[in-house]
Amino acid sequence: MITAQHLEGCYVALITPMRQAEGKELPQIDFDRFYELIRQMVDAGVAGLLLSGTTGQSATLTHTEHVEVAVKGASYAQWYAHEQGRTIQILAGGGSNATHEAVSLSERIVTAAPVDALLHVTGYYNNPPQEGLIAHFEAIATRMQEHRVPVILYNVPGRTNSDLAAESVIHLARHPNIIGIKEASGNLEKIEQIIQATDANQFRVVSGEDHLVYEIMRRGGSGVISATANRWPRPYQRLTELCRSSRWDEAHELQEALLPCAKAVFSVKNPIPLAHLLASEVRLPLVGMERLNEETRRKALATIDQALAIEQFPSVERERSRV
Repeated sequence: MITAQHLEGCYVALITPMRQAEGKELPQIDFDRFYELIRQMVDAGVAGLLLSGTTGQSATLTHTEHVEVAVKGASYAQWYAHEQGRTIQILAGGGSNATHEAVSLSERIVTAAPVDALLHVTGYYNNPPQEGLIAHFEAIATRMQEHRVPVILYNVPGRTNSDLAAESVIHLARHPNIIGIKEASGNLEKIEQIIQATDANQFRVVSGEDHLVYEIMRRGGSGVISATANRWPRPYQRLTELCRSSRWDEAHELQEALLPCAKAVFSVKNPIPLAHLLASEVRLPLVGMERLNEETRRKALATIDQALAIEQFPSVERERSRV
């Protein structure tokens, strides 16, 4: 069972690779490509993987697919990491906007898959009050405590229109089975308030914004759960290493160098650009880059090309192979 003190470094919010199969209406999960990506992430030295998060198209996966991705992804990643003489932490998305559904899905995942922690998002669409959010997360964390699997909160109001207040996070941080939060509000003042009011031995803040890793870690955050790291895993892991070593000038330089990469990955709604970069399909209502209007597509592709033109990042050894 991991604790808050294990929650540091770069965790890749891994895409769920898909391909269009003959006779199938929906693109199907491409597990061969999935395992290939896992190997590349492990080889890049990242701290961990998040399976079936937003970037992994969690909203378009069935609950059975959620469990399958967790079982196969966690088992394969842990096996491959062991073969390379290292370990890797596995987080899995288990969120829902209905508490009973979140609990049910989470129990299916943790009873079948060797995951280290679950990531749970705030209540999208129904946009509950803070009291409801607190009760929601406490119910999930208490049930998962029975399985010895901790919970990480996920605040991403840009996706959910539901913003977990600093006071609510500080309250939830006292729950023995809630070990951290992925903060993607972009509100640095709030993030600093949370960090200052919580015990880093019991609760950690990781960045959910790929362009703010340096800023959040300088305020006391411990890492990032990154979408952009799907394509640039080693530079993002290195960024967290520099921050953890308080090498702030180098970290700032690397963060600035990575900004075009983050801009590319979010040039249109994530994970559409990553699907383009990593040769994957997406499920409706997401669409591939080729179905975007010409102007949007042109701007996004130009942004992606700028990022791909970067051959070397400061303070990062030259990669032996490219993802």
